[in-house]
Amino acid sequence: MAEPISDQVAEVDVLVVGARVAGSILAAHLGDAGRRVLVVDRARFPSETISTHFFRGEWCVAALDRLGILDEVLRTGAPPLVREFNVDAVDGTVSIDPPQDPGSIGYGLSVRRVTLDAILVERARRAPTVAVLEGTAMHELVREGDRVCGSTIASDGMERSVRARVVVGADGHASRVARSVDAPILHQIPASRAMYYRYFRGMEGPDGPPDAPEFSAGDDDLAYVFPSDEGIACVAISVNLGVYGQIRRRTQQGFDERLRMHPFIAARAFEAEPIGRLWGCGPRDALVRRAAGPGWALVGDASMYQDPWSGEGMDHASTHAMFLAEAIDDLLAGRVSETDAWAAYARRRDEHALQGWRATGELGKDLNRAFRQHPSSPPSP
Repeated sequence: MAEPISDQVAEVDVLVVGARVAGSILAAHLGDAGRRVLVVDRARFPSETISTHFFRGEWCVAALDRLGILDEVLRTGAPPLVREFNVDAVDGTVSIDPPQDPGSIGYGLSVRRVTLDAILVERARRAPTVAVLEGTAMHELVREGDRVCGSTIASDGMERSVRARVVVGADGHASRVARSVDAPILHQIPASRAMYYRYFRGMEGPDGPPDAPEFSAGDDDLAYVFPSDEGIACVAISVNLGVYGQIRRRTQQGFDERLRMHPFIAARAFEAEPIGRLWGCGPRDALVRRAAGPGWALVGDASMYQDPWSGEGMDHASTHAMFLAEAIDDLLAGRVSETDAWAAYARRRDEHALQGWRATGELGKDLNRAFRQHPSSPPSP
């Protein structure tokens, strides 16, 4: 039987910085394999984070199923997304299409991060060899020569050192781990878009109870509806940098104006009850960093970040976390060398996502042109 781990442990197999989708899925898999894992995150859960929430059956939904928590996620009220609506906002054309990448599960989902991340954190904690410290920040990596061998962490004004055979940065686009190891940027595409979204309660689907995401393209905007947990829908708009410059100082008014340009969505959204604040993600360059090095690895947005308009971030984070868990387990078991483990992880990451990453960056420069090339549905990588 795996030996339980204390949150005061001073030495672990793996220290994971970041406890959201990538970090918690990675920790849960490693914990299920009996690896001693400490996860730290500055946030306390449940808590919000910027995200479009949408993910597909073949990828993130399958990852939840593999962890045995899909039924728990479905109990939040998130409806299975078994089809999708694609709309040309200019001529009003509407098509109803199959779900994207449904896999054997057959549907996609959208779950707010305040809900999903808390479930994932608790799933990681259920592994006896995993401890999760909330409200805890990574300060400085500990090195022996050019090798990372741990980190100092701090919470409530107290700092201590944790040694680890591997330190993983699952801490987002601006990853502190990536900066600390000076992880090389292998590929980069300048930002071309920004994203805004707001929640609405009680928003009906186009023809009844919501069971589909909606995508409406026009004027280089892409508007979305993602039916989510607890009867709440995420309504989002991706805009180009010109529009972003016009509305960034009057964001709610600008969001409403852009949404009205998508009448298939707008009428139902404005009849629903708005919940909370307007959320926004400004322009960020798309990045692919080196996946791993001596004693360290990156996963999720720390490893590969792209503009959220194509809605692939959660699929990438969950899938790559599983790839990394397998590589680390092979390394710790002595089945492969560190060089071979990291090479396998990087290869699988790139084979899975690099083509889509490039397409997201290139198509995002002009969604009007991309939409005209694919008139039956909004552009997707």
